[in-house]
Amino acid sequence: MKSDSHKKLQEIVRDFYRQQGQIAIIEAFVRGKKIDILSQNIKTKYTIANEIQLSPQHFLENIRLDFRVGCDEVKIICADKTVLEKIRKKTFQELNKELLGKTKFQLIEEFIPLETIRAEENPKQEGGEDNGKTN
Repeated sequence: MKSDSHKKLQEIVRDFYRQQGQIAIIEAFVRGKKIDILSQNIKTKYTIANEIQLSPQHFLENIRLDFRVGCDEVKIICADKTVLEKIRKKTFQELNKELLGKTKFQLIEEFIPLETIRAEENPKQEGGEDNGKTN
């Protein structure tokens, strides 16, 4: 069972790809493998398996299986920089060069729209007025 935070991160990534006009499916089932978010460019059919990793467990298996079922690229997406770096380091040690070249590592912040980040940094008071803070 996926945690609430895992599900929220899946939604953020799905929405990111959909805003770019791509197909994006949460928990896509592809040839016997479940992928956290499968995204595909409608025109080119380029397919990315996006795997949310809250901990450095099972990620190598996910990467290998995602390529085995036919994905063109795998993105490992983490909310925590320390987890991402552990995964990146282990991947560079364990994965062959061909698959490593098609594997990307990203923090979830890269999928959050800039407007959302700005809104969180500059909250408005009730009634829609600025809170008087300056940047």
